[in-house]
Amino acid sequence: MRFRRVRRVAIVVTAAAALVICGSATAIAAPVPPPAPALPALPGVPTPPLPPASELGPSYSDPGPLYRHPANLAAMRDGDVIGAERKPQPFRVVPSETWQIRYKTTDSHGAPMVGVTLVMAPLNRPANVPLLSYQMITNALGMRCQASHSVYTSLDFSASPVDPWGFNFALLRGWAIAVPDHLGERSAYGAVRQSGHVILDGIRAATRWAPLRLQKSRVGMSGYSGGGMATASAAAQQPTYAPDVNLVGSAEGGVPTNLEQMAQAIGTEKTHPAFGLAMAAALGLEREYPEELPISKHLNWLGLQTRAQMANACTNEILTVGFGKTARMLATNFDLLNDPSTRKVLRDNSIGYMPETPTAPILEFHSPTDPLISVAFLNQTMARYCSAGTRVLQLSTPAPEHLSAAAIGFFPALQWLQDRFDGKPAPTTCR
Repeated sequence: MRFRRVRRVAIVVTAAAALVICGSATAIAAPVPPPAPALPALPGVPTPPLPPASELGPSYSDPGPLYRHPANLAAMRDGDVIGAERKPQPFRVVPSETWQIRYKTTDSHGAPMVGVTLVMAPLNRPANVPLLSYQMITNALGMRCQASHSVYTSLDFSASPVDPWGFNFALLRGWAIAVPDHLGERSAYGAVRQSGHVILDGIRAATRWAPLRLQKSRVGMSGYSGGGMATASAAAQQPTYAPDVNLVGSAEGGVPTNLEQMAQAIGTEKTHPAFGLAMAAALGLEREYPEELPISKHLNWLGLQTRAQMANACTNEILTVGFGKTARMLATNFDLLNDPSTRKVLRDNSIGYMPETPTAPILEFHSPTDPLISVAFLNQTMARYCSAGTRVLQLSTPAPEHLSAAAIGFFPALQWLQDRFDGKPAPTTCR
């Protein structure tokens, strides 16, 4: 029975790497590596001490007072505003009226939690300007890496994987832009079903906050890679979770749609420069699914040290900690056989397996040779949307890999969203 639980470790670590890498699968029984010196601390990032084995549970990053639950949280409606504070405009953003809004939302299991979104709106604007919810690429476990913090620390690249200069293209068009902390109050990287709730309730909160005057705004959503996956989750769940949101379209780029399929293609022996992100996603899923994925209880000393260093880390720090490691090095024993609970979590957080279907138009763009996502399954997912009656426009960019497709697709996505805000019929490549 112990072996059955243990084998989940590498499955989830490697499965979570579906967010970032591909490889070849092999079933391996890994010996415990020999003792070695403790890993050095990262500058400016406190590394918590390792807890006793009997007390091991998911690692967490301190959410701080911003995410403190009010006593009446469970009685509030999803999207109701808990509080709002005027903030300075983020670094490199044109002058704007900026609010940080706290609101009620729910996690993957429907439990109430606090969400945060930063809303910027043009000065001297009329009421009900278009509202764009933009999901930043946040590949992190530290709460300080989420948008509400990182947009104000953009000089620290490690804490701001995407610079906020792109917000200006929305603001200069007269749109308001909401940037949610879409990983939620536990920074559960990889748990995209929860991300969809956070995004949709953040839109509700922005339209309910009277000083912004967005009550009747048309709403669009956009994001790329991890942000695109969060956007796709929100788009799929919107008709059932938030039918009151006036969503006119979603632009989704570089979206991983099948974590399970990618997990079966990931190796365990060869190192990869992005393995740190794979480990972080595994730990993020454990935060959201502690009963189904008790990964931490089955990590060896190196796995636990790696976990401790990643608990509060941002993208570059995670990449540094994970460099040169493999899933085989971090677990006591494992295999890559299918585990029912692991498979369920992966499918629950795979866009292609979500039973919900978006009804608002979709723009989907990607590189046809993207090595980080399953383009074939992405196309199957869009075909399923088409069959359900959703107007989908697919754009295959002339990009050789993952990141360049984001730049190539940026301006077409911007114009596509403008057309949706203007009420023009959505084009489609559906057959």
